[in-house]
Amino acid sequence: MRVLVVDDDMHVLAMLAETLRAEGYETQTALDGAHALQKIATADDEYDLLIVDGRMPHLDGCRFVMQARAGGYSGHIIIFSAYLDADERKRYRTMNVTAVIDKPPRPGELMNAVRKIAAEVA
Repeated sequence: MRVLVVDDDMHVLAMLAETLRAEGYETQTALDGAHALQKIATADDEYDLLIVDGRMPHLDGCRFVMQARAGGYSGHIIIFSAYLDADERKRYRTMNVTAVIDKPPRPGELMNAVRKIAAEVA
């Protein structure tokens, strides 16, 4: 499964990428939404999953998801973010986001969601 992790926090980005690679997933990273949109647009094969921080400067998670979908991305998206309010969560549900997971996640929560998606994609 091909995964793109998008987060402006280098430590979170590195930790997620390392964890996903250790689980056997082909993983790439982007430090901001604009860079991630470029990677999606120029990828030879579509990503199966995007794991996206909802709180990034310049291009927040909602605007990122809207632009990715408008650009033709139809795969799974997990929003992985701290401090989301009820309105933001509701908005993500209307945007065909697979899951919204809080930072920090409960033990195993993020990887369980990734494994479930991997089983669907396989």
